[in-house]
Amino acid sequence: MTKKTDFSSAEWEVLRDAPNFVVLAMAIAGASGFFGSIAEALAPSGAIRDALQGSNQLLRELCEKEEMMASVESIKSQAKASGDFAHIQTALRKEAIDNARAAVDLLRQKGSTEDIEAYSNFLITLGDKVANAAKEGAFLGFGGERVSEHERTLLAELADAVGALQA
Repeated sequence: MTKKTDFSSAEWEVLRDAPNFVVLAMAIAGASGFFGSIAEALAPSGAIRDALQGSNQLLRELCEKEEMMASVESIKSQAKASGDFAHIQTALRKEAIDNARAAVDLLRQKGSTEDIEAYSNFLITLGDKVANAAKEGAFLGFGGERVSEHERTLLAELADAVGALQA
């Protein structure tokens, strides 16, 4: 089983930051409104808790509080929030997919099959939980759709990037 010490600091940063890029990109892929955004922000917590309590050492290390905080700080320092919403949405989508692909490629080089599968599934689970956390386009809870077209597209791109089969 792979652990943090098996990677350089730059490699670890890619593995550590990809999950948060996925969450951010998925959160802004739809238009959930204020309460929907809160639900989407809280959605990944169950998957993170499960990873912390799970048997995969790599995921446990990635989801430690210190690593999650370091990831947030890293992403904030990389953020280039310039341009309109559509530009930011596109840039975050690209970062999420590129980071997910790079992280899984690293695991293909240095990780076990179990780590690749666990990490890929973790990324897909995070994206799916955020996508399903709130209805898109609803007004006061009426109407809208559970997963928007933008979110479905991002989930498909993510599945392709990590080599997962999407259900």
